[in-house]
Formats: sequence, C-alpha cells, structure tokens
Amino acid sequence: MKKRTIILFMALSSLSVTSKAQWTVIDPTNLAQSIVNSANEIVQTSTTAQNMWSNFQETVKIYKQGKAYYDGAPV
Repeated sequence: MKKRTIILFMALSSLSVTSKAQWTVIDPTNLAQSIVNSANEIVQTSTTAQNMWSNFQETVKIYKQGKAYYDGAPV
C-alpha cells in the first residue's frame, strides 16, 4: 500500500504543468459602447450644469426683486 502511494505521488508530481502567459482578450464592441456611454454622460452632465446655472441666475433675479421691494426702492 505504501509503495503504491509513493508511485502514485511520483506519477502525479511528474505531470505538473508550468504556467505560461496568455494573450490579452479585448472586446472591441464593449469598448466602443463604453466610449459612447461616456460621451453621453458628458453631454448629460454639461446639460445639467447649464440648467443649474440658469436656475441660479433666476434665483438671483428673484432675490434682487424681493430685496428691492422690501427695501422700498423702485423696481
């Protein structure tokens, strides 16, 4: 039994395989879709920023009108 175990161990250890480098896998469709998604996000972010700026300008305008009204100055 011991002899069989040693023989089995020696046989299995002789079958060890060395590791080798593999090629990098690139998915061009996924890469192109990621670029399109990023471009769409940039457009959406810039649109959101423009809307926020417009809202801020409107808020400043309303604030100045209210301040002028309560200060008694002509509008």
